[in-house]
Formats: sequence, C-alpha cells, structure tokens
Amino acid sequence: MPPAAADAPTTRRRVRLRALFRRHWPWLRWPLLALTALFVVGVGLFAYLWFTVKLPADPPLVQSSIVYDAHGRQIAVFQQNGLHEPVPLTRISPNVVNALVSTEDRRFYEHHGVDPVGTVRALWHDVTGGSLQGGSTLTQQLVKNSYLTSDRSLWRKAKEAVLAIKLEQTHDKNDILDRYLNIVYFGRGAYGVESAAHVYFNTTAAQLSVDQAAFLVGVIRSPTALDPATNPDGARRRRDEVLDAMVSAGKLSQADAAQLKSQPVEAAPRDPQNGVTVAESPWFVELVREQAIAQFGESAVYGGGLRITTTLDLDAQHVAEQAIAKTLDQPDDPQAALVALDQSGAIRAYVGGRDYNALKVDLARGKDGGGSGRQAGSTFKPFVLAADIENGGTAGQRFDGPPTITLPTSSGPWTVSNFGNESFGNIDLIDATVHSVNTVYAQLVLQVGPDKAAALAHAAGIASDLPVEPSLTLGTGEVSPLELADAYLTFAREGQRVEPFAIQHVETSDGRVLFDAHPKTSTAMKADTAHVVDAALQQVVQRGTGTAANLDRPVAGKTGTTENNGDAWFAGYTPNYAAVVWMGYPDGSSHVMDNVHGITVTGGTLPAKIWHDFMSAALVNVPKATFPSPPAQLLQPPSTVASTPPSTVVASTEPSTTAPPASQPTTTAPPTTKPSTTTTTTSTTTTVPN
Repeated sequence: MPPAAADAPTTRRRVRLRALFRRHWPWLRWPLLALTALFVVGVGLFAYLWFTVKLPADPPLVQSSIVYDAHGRQIAVFQQNGLHEPVPLTRISPNVVNALVSTEDRRFYEHHGVDPVGTVRALWHDVTGGSLQGGSTLTQQLVKNSYLTSDRSLWRKAKEAVLAIKLEQTHDKNDILDRYLNIVYFGRGAYGVESAAHVYFNTTAAQLSVDQAAFLVGVIRSPTALDPATNPDGARRRRDEVLDAMVSAGKLSQADAAQLKSQPVEAAPRDPQNGVTVAESPWFVELVREQAIAQFGESAVYGGGLRITTTLDLDAQHVAEQAIAKTLDQPDDPQAALVALDQSGAIRAYVGGRDYNALKVDLARGKDGGGSGRQAGSTFKPFVLAADIENGGTAGQRFDGPPTITLPTSSGPWTVSNFGNESFGNIDLIDATVHSVNTVYAQLVLQVGPDKAAALAHAAGIASDLPVEPSLTLGTGEVSPLELADAYLTFAREGQRVEPFAIQHVETSDGRVLFDAHPKTSTAMKADTAHVVDAALQQVVQRGTGTAANLDRPVAGKTGTTENNGDAWFAGYTPNYAAVVWMGYPDGSSHVMDNVHGITVTGGTLPAKIWHDFMSAALVNVPKATFPSPPAQLLQPPSTVASTPPSTVVASTEPSTTAPPASQPTTTAPPTTKPSTTTTTTSTTTTVPN
C-alpha cells in the first residue's frame, strides 16, 4: 500500500480532532484557563511560602512532672492535658512502627515530606467543599501537632506541606517517627505511646504486642469514640482494619492476622481521673503543686518533666490516715486534721480531712487551704508561759486558781471561769499548765501583756493574725494545724524556729538539679525558755489533761478545747518530732462535739488518742531522746511576788459563756495570789474547757 494511502486515516483523525476542539473550545477554554491560573497561583503561593515560612526550632517535648515521697515512692503526677512520658524510638516496639506506617503513611520511607497523590486529593475536597480528607503524611501530621493550629483551612494545609518538606530536609525518618510517637494523643489523657501503653495495657511501649500496637495506632483517628471501655466493638473493628493494613504492607501474615482478629481488645479499665494521677495524700499534693508553681512556674510544673522529691513519708502518712479512720469510723463523725514535722521542719505526714473527694477544703492549712482558721483553745497557753519566762518570770510563780475570777482591763472587768467550775487553790505555773487552769492564765496574760504573748507566738511560727487582747490566753485567736505544729516544733528545737517545708529536692528529667531545700531558721525565744515549756508540757502528758497521749519516751504536749466543744486539739512533740491533731466540724459554729461515740470531745480524749496512735507507729524507727532540763532557778518562785487589789477576784458557782471584751494590753497592777469575796456587777465572762 502506498505511504500516502496508509497516512490517510491518521490525517482524517487529526482533522476531526481539530474540528472537535474548535467546536468545543468556547466551552473548554474557561475551565482550562481556570486550571492554568490555579496552577500558576499554586506555584506562586508555594514559592512565597517556601521563602517566607521558616521552620521553627524543635519545640521541647511536653513531659509530665512526677512527685515522689521522701523515699522515692511516686505519689502523684502533674500533667497538662494528660500524661506525657517521652521515650526514644529504640524503646518503642517495632510492632508500633510497622502498624503506624502501614496504616497512616505506607510511602513514608519514599516521599520527602509530602505525598503528592494524597495531598492533591485532600486539597480538591477542601476546595470543592466536600468532606475533608486526611491525605497527610506522618511528617505533615507532626508539623500540624508541633507548629500549627488545628484550623481546617487551605492556607494552613499549604503551610503544613511547606514545613513538612523543610522538616524532612533537617531530620531523618527515625527522628520524625520518634517525635510523632511521643506527642500524638491516644485518648485517656495519654500523650505519646509510652503513656498510652500504661493506661491501656499496664505495660511499656517496648513490650507492646502486635495486636496492642494495632489497637493503639487505630485509636489515633478517634480516641474518645474508640475507647474499648465504652465502644468495644468499634475498637475491635478499627484494630482489625490496622491488622489488615499490615498484611497488605507485608508486615504481617494473613494467618497471624486472622488469629489476632479472633481475640477481643483486652484493655485495662478506664481511669475515672482520665490519666490524672494523685495516688497519695491529695491535700499534701495540692500544697506541693501550689508551692512548685510559685517557684518554678506553671509550664515547668505541668510540662517540664520535673522530678519533685517531697518530704512526705508514705509510711507515716498511712499511719496518720489509719489513726484518724480507726478513731472516727462513722459517716457523721467530725472532721479531723493531722500534721507532723520532724526536727528539720520537713512535713512527714499531712491529713487535711477525712475524705478529700467529699471535702475539698484543706483543714490542715485553714484559711490558706480554702477553709477558715480554728480557735486554738488552751493549746495557746504555752506561748503565754514562754512570753512570761522571756520577760523575767519563772515557772515557780504561784497564783490562786478559783473557779471564777474577775480582773480589771482597759475595756472593763473581765470574768474568766475554769472548765467545770473547778477550784485549784494556790498553785504554781507548772500545775496551772498541767491542769489548764483558766483563772491562773488570765492573771498571767495580764502580767506579761497580750502583746508580748502574741509577738512570741508569731516568732514561734503562728502566721495568722492574733487578737491582742487578754482573751488570747484562752486561745480565742484562730490558727491552723500546720502553723501550730510549726510553733510547737520551735519548743522542741530549743527556741529555734524553722520554716516547715514540703519540697526537698527538684531535678529535671535529665538529672539537672534545680532545687535543694535549705529551710530558714530564726530565734523565737531563749533556749532556757523553751526548756521550761518542755518541762511543763511533759507534766501535762504524765499527770494532767493529756495522759491519753503518753508514750514510751519523753513527750511534751498540750490539750485544747474551745467553748461549747466546737474544736478540740492535741499538740505535742518529742525532742525530734512534732505533731498536731485537730477535731471539729468545718462549720463549727453550728455543731458541738457533745456526743461523739458516746462522749463529749475535749482535747484530751479522741484527739489525744489519735495523736498517740499515730506517734506510736511513726516513731518506731526514730531514736528516743530526752529534753534538756531547764535551769533550777526558772522553776523556783521569784524573789518577790507582785499583787493586785483584792477586790478584783470574785468567787462564782456557775461558769459563764459570755465573750471577753477586746482590749489593748492593760497597765493595771499584776494579779494577787489571794482571792477576794467582793462581787462585781458589771463584767464579761469566759469559760474555756481544757
């Protein structure tokens, strides 16, 4: 056949195509021009982004901060939006990598940050308003999670693509996998595969099996909806899809996949705290959290991976909680708080109430813990005694202790009654402390001055405001168990006050030391003054109102009970350990403890019992020690005894509950040791139990 004849059909086809093109060009030119323009704009946009968008510095991985007790036992985790426990890729099971690449980005090791087919598909659906498509590579997902917001816009996806390409130019594939697997969210508050392994399977990332890895990779798409605790069927279907993807990618045999798919997803029960871990002493943990944020900042505490070693001794903490729970075992029992400090000021046990979930107020801190302070009752008397010794008095001073006494103050007559309207005759300050004699201490506070008593209490560790008035001697000032323990520890430390502390040591996750505790100390009183108080308070426990707290070692302590039995205290110490127990109702003004387990609660009853039970166990491994003896002259009567006009003392047959007047330190003469029978018609009265 001649060549011309052979070319004839081809020529005719070309003619027909040109004719067809000319006929349809008016209709085709606009879409083609639009696509061309779109392509040019896309190239220009890409070029603009390439030169203007810089790859940010790698953000530090967010790590949870872990809180330990004094012996290295974990008690809590501080995290923001969940748990963060980064691990290197070498400590992540290859099963996880195989499942992830097979399912999310099968061409991960071939592309350079962007998979063109997937990206075009996603962009087309975004532009045309269709359903948003994934189409993102693992590198793009990492970029989005690390550098960009989660908004769904064309501009964001374009920046994502540019940054993904740049990221792959500076990081190898293993670096990208490492970072991705340590920041992606798996649900249940877990960020990163190590945390996910813990919360779902109680294991580590290195030990994840094929089916566990398949589940975790599958749950990334929809962590909440695919939780096996609430949607076991959906979780299983998604895991099976990942197993099938692994088969298609050649990472798993069909037979192995079939065997694994026959099993349910066996995950651990869901933690109702959603990954937030507070395992022990929630009141103490909250105190540590507040102090850590004040010192290191929120970002460091929640995401800096700090390792915070506290002063808490879990053994002592458990004993404290058990002592309270064993004594107060009924739902309607009063609340209780306990704080224990060792000689260094370290907080070793800390109970802010009987039930943290039911009562969010920390009763151990009072106002600082969201509640209110509590009147100290007779636990305040040792500060009045110490103030008098500091100002030249002795414990051998003798006073009359009638059932009721009326004393002149700058605000008018002040009448004070003993608990139970009991008379004690003429006694020295040691016996007045042993039996908590109100009428003697009313005379003593006027002798030394309420201002001096308040100043000494503040120096010893009472941070709360105190009323500078005579009734201060009866504990009308409000304090917290923590500050009262601090102040009583000052007596044990021979007058040297140390600031209580909860945080002992802080390191970064890589072992760099950020903080070591060096608590502040100061002199609150002379050592001999503290020794006198020690001697008096030892007698309280041996033969006075605090015998229920007696131990097999030297103990000093004081009971305290407020009017109408609204608050009850026992504050005590050994030479190397101090503890305070408070009992009462948070709304103490409307509740009295007149029938708790069949008794009326005073400081010497249930609080002293709790203190005894706690200290008996907490001090097992603490060496026994003795208190230094005070100088003999401080236990003897002074050479001269001042007196007040005899008309100020009044005998009475009934105690009164009227509140005392507020007044400034009086300038009247000191009290006498001899009662009078003269009556006073205008007075205010106070009765405070022991």
